[in-house]
Amino acid sequence: MGKVTYRGVGLAAPDAEAMAGLLERVDGSGGASVLLSRLDEGGRRGLLDLFAAVFRAGMHAGVDASIDHQAPAAAAGAGGPPAAPTPRPVRTPIQAVVERFRNSELTLPQLPEVGVELNKRLTDPDFDIAGVVELIRRDATLTAKVMALGASPVFAGGARPPRSLHDAIVRVGSRELVKYLMAFTNRRLFSFKSSTAAAAMRDLWQHSLATAVMAEQLAAEASDLHPATAFLHGLLHDIGRALLLQIFDELPDAPYGPDEVQRTIDALHGQFGATLLRKWRFDDSFAEVAMFHHQPQKAFSNLEIVAAVALADVAACRMGLGDEQHAFGDEELARHPSAKLLGISPEALDFAQQQARRNFDAMAQLV
Repeated sequence: MGKVTYRGVGLAAPDAEAMAGLLERVDGSGGASVLLSRLDEGGRRGLLDLFAAVFRAGMHAGVDASIDHQAPAAAAGAGGPPAAPTPRPVRTPIQAVVERFRNSELTLPQLPEVGVELNKRLTDPDFDIAGVVELIRRDATLTAKVMALGASPVFAGGARPPRSLHDAIVRVGSRELVKYLMAFTNRRLFSFKSSTAAAAMRDLWQHSLATAVMAEQLAAEASDLHPATAFLHGLLHDIGRALLLQIFDELPDAPYGPDEVQRTIDALHGQFGATLLRKWRFDDSFAEVAMFHHQPQKAFSNLEIVAAVALADVAACRMGLGDEQHAFGDEELARHPSAKLLGISPEALDFAQQQARRNFDAMAQLV
C-alpha cells in the first residue's frame, strides 16, 4: 500500500501487488484472477498498474468533488453584454477543513513522549517494565494515576494501599498498566474551547474505549492477534474524529450547523486519523484501521486487525456507546462480514460482548 497526498488530503493507494489482493477480495466472478493468470509477468504487472491507476483516479475525483464548487458556465448571448462574474460560494465544511490542512494552518497534536514509549512497549512482547517505571516517574500526573490504580478495589482486592510506585505497578501488572496508561494518555490529548465539543469528545472517548476492550476480546476469542495490540488499535481507530472535533472547535466564526459538521467528520475522519497516526510514527496497520474500519473489505493488508476493530466498533454502538452509522448496523452481529472473516461463532461473540461490557465498566471508572 502506498501513501500519497492529493490536494492536501492523505490517501492510501494500492500498488500493483496490493491491487492483486484487493481484486481477489472484491471480484466475485473471478474473471480478473483468471485473466491475470494467463498473462506473462510483464503483462500481469502492466494490467495491475492500470487497475491501480484507475483506482487512484477515482479517489482523486472524490477529493475534487468534495473540495471544488463547479460554478455554472455563463452563457453569453450573441452580441449581448458579458455575463456578470459568479460570486464565490460559501465554503463547505469539507473545503474549510481541507484548505486549512493544505495551507498548514492546522496544528496536529503531538503524542507525548510517554505515549510514544508506551506504544513501543505495548507492542513489544519482551518489553522491560523497568523502562515504564522510569517513564512514569517523570510525570507527576501519571504517578498519581498509577498509585490510584494500585489502591482501587479492582487491583487491591481489599489490601492496603500500595506504599510505593513499584508496589502499585506490581499489583496492577505490566500489561494491564500499559493499557490503562495508554487510555489515560489518549484521553488528555485534546482540549476544547466550547462545552459542546468537550461533551462530544467525552462520548467519543467512551466509544473508543468500548471498541478497544471489545477488539481485545475478539483477539482473545477468535484470532491469532495479540489482545493488547488489538486493544490499542481499537483505542485509536477514531482518533481522526477527535482531531476534526478540535479543528471545528478552533475554526473562527464557522457558519456551520451541527449536522454539517457531523457529516464532514463522518466523511473525513478516516483520512485525518490515518494522517495523524503516521505523523506519530505508528505502524501502518494503525493507519489502515483508521482508514477502513467502516469498510474493512477495502483494506489492502492487515485485514484481520481491520476486521476485528470494525466488528468491535459495531459492537460498541450496540452497547449504547456510540451512535455511528454502519453499513451492517441492522444485521445480527454474528452475520457481520468481519465476524465471518474472523471465524467467530455466535456463542463466542456473545461471550466477548459480555466480557467487554464488564471490562469497559471497570476501566471507565479508573481512567
